[in-house]
Amino acid sequence: MTEVPMDNVVRMAEAAKQEIVAARSRQELERVRVSYLGREGKLTSALRCIGQLPSEQRPAFGRAANAARAAVEEAIARRREELAAEDAAREKRDQLDVTLPGRGPAVGHRHPLMTTLERLLDIFVGMNYQVMQGPEVEWFTLNWTALNYPPDHPAMDEQDSFYVTDDIMLRTQTSTAQIRAMRARHDESCPVRGLDWRFPPHEVLSHCRCTPPPTRVVVPGRTYRRESVTLTHSDVFHQIEGLVVDEGITFADLKGTLAAFLRAYLGPDTRVRFRPDFFPFTEPSADFSVNCEMCGGAGCRFCKHSGWVEIGGSGMVHPNVLIAGGYDPARVSGLAFGFGVERLAQRRFQIEHIRTLYENDMRFLRQF
Repeated sequence: MTEVPMDNVVRMAEAAKQEIVAARSRQELERVRVSYLGREGKLTSALRCIGQLPSEQRPAFGRAANAARAAVEEAIARRREELAAEDAAREKRDQLDVTLPGRGPAVGHRHPLMTTLERLLDIFVGMNYQVMQGPEVEWFTLNWTALNYPPDHPAMDEQDSFYVTDDIMLRTQTSTAQIRAMRARHDESCPVRGLDWRFPPHEVLSHCRCTPPPTRVVVPGRTYRRESVTLTHSDVFHQIEGLVVDEGITFADLKGTLAAFLRAYLGPDTRVRFRPDFFPFTEPSADFSVNCEMCGGAGCRFCKHSGWVEIGGSGMVHPNVLIAGGYDPARVSGLAFGFGVERLAQRRFQIEHIRTLYENDMRFLRQF
């Protein structure tokens, strides 16, 4: 009976010291202090029991209880200083150093397709071309009839084009802007500028009351076709349309223009090839290609093992298209060309699949 209360006090003190050392914050340390030294604490309750002991045991028990309490208080004070030092070190480590360079926000950049488009337009502006825009939702007449397409042309089928109504569709080519560009050159008082776009194209010239000036424009824009996605084809893609109408324009002007443009963009060693082709709105017509940079002309999957990559189509503007624009084919002639921006972007950045340009993969985009 004499040693049991004494042993309890010693065990309480040792348990309190272990909890004090294990405390990881000032809040935990305070809970330990209240648990042992508070008004209802374990050591405080033990001291209150001293009056229940025999008189000869009270001095020894009192000394042991006070020593235990003093040891616990000392351990708490020491641990409090350690925690304060740890907090101070943490605050010093985490504090803001105003002398360090700031972390600026992540800045976006132009998509490689848009940088390609801007570069192409810069070249044409340097060649004295005017940049103009045309609507993506276009009249059926401008997309087909005014461009000399026959009524039974397979491209007009719904499985090849996107229609909104019978008279309105998503343009399949930027060539529709040829008619808009030519009519915009007429005097403001000329009836041609006010003609309904559904007006029969072959009757436009009879309404002209002016002599429109030469036309030299390029038209960038998005176009839409029902096509399967391949290495170089997509159902939505960007085109640039070029048109020059003036007196004395020849096929030599067309070849020289495209060769100068492609070498300005792809490099002076670029080889350009023209082959006869057919387009309803040009006559004669030709497609133009450049040597494949992926394989150096040896033949690969990208160039379909031909050594050449087709860029677009071109030709001399058909007389019926000139008439639809209000120009007299007996007095003027014109050249036209169109090509996909994606193909030149693929060539410039050596991108094998056109789909890569539209996947928005940040691992790809960060390279540019």
